[in-house]
Amino acid sequence: MTPTFHAIHPLFGAEVQGVDLSRPLPDAVFAAIADAFERRSVLLFRSQAVDDAAQVAFAARFGPLETVRAGAVGGGTHLITLTNVAPDGGILPPTHEQTLHGLANRLWHTDSSFKAIPALASLLSAREVPPEGGETEWAGTRAAFAALPDELRRRIDGLTVRHDFAHSRAKVDPDLAVAATRAAFPPVTRPLVRRNPLTGEAALYLGSHAAAVDGMGVVEGRALLDMLTRHATRPEFVYTHRWRPGDLVLWDNRATLHRGRPFAAGLHRRTIVRATIADPAGRLAVAA
Repeated sequence: MTPTFHAIHPLFGAEVQGVDLSRPLPDAVFAAIADAFERRSVLLFRSQAVDDAAQVAFAARFGPLETVRAGAVGGGTHLITLTNVAPDGGILPPTHEQTLHGLANRLWHTDSSFKAIPALASLLSAREVPPEGGETEWAGTRAAFAALPDELRRRIDGLTVRHDFAHSRAKVDPDLAVAATRAAFPPVTRPLVRRNPLTGEAALYLGSHAAAVDGMGVVEGRALLDMLTRHATRPEFVYTHRWRPGDLVLWDNRATLHRGRPFAAGLHRRTIVRATIADPAGRLAVAA
């Protein structure tokens, strides 16, 4: 088993061929994949017949796995199921809380930036996909940072940002930002620019959970975050993935933004399963 890597975007991302993730990988093969992950940020694996156990086993080789929050499908386990399918096999109504949380995934974000321990990586497995729509887009925030003017890079390097789960959910529906949500996930402080510990490359670290810039007024801080998000998600920095059943995508949450695209959720079923790898090295103090 020898992996090969083929670029899927000029600036980041690679398709990995020659591996079978349904069984354990030899150490040398995993090391090659881990190195590509650090350097390419997004890795695509096609036609992988993985079950839940195989997905968890592969993800866990990158680090400790998050436990899914209570109330989500898969709460208390290491896999969250993102689906519009109801327990009885029908399709969930558009007003269902699970559907509304799914809408929040259509905002540019990086997973778990609002948690005390943020996410290192996510591994998404396509189990059932609609015939059209429902793509996922990734933006390479290392390339985006490198493309900023020198003066702006210097100005924002060292700034910190408050990330808040309730802030992002309120963009979809104010009823999702209830007191229990705020109590479970109080705001946390994150650097606006993060560096890869192996390569030293810097990346913008922002997204829908980013609520305010420390030391700036609300209007000024929001204007800066919105401008940087628009810059980071320009077409030249974005890879759009059209899902096929059996696709797995692994991505670096430290160096990308991502979002889901709309599909006819009232007509077509979609079920994808995600494991999230925690990043203890990225932990910063929870904001007061």
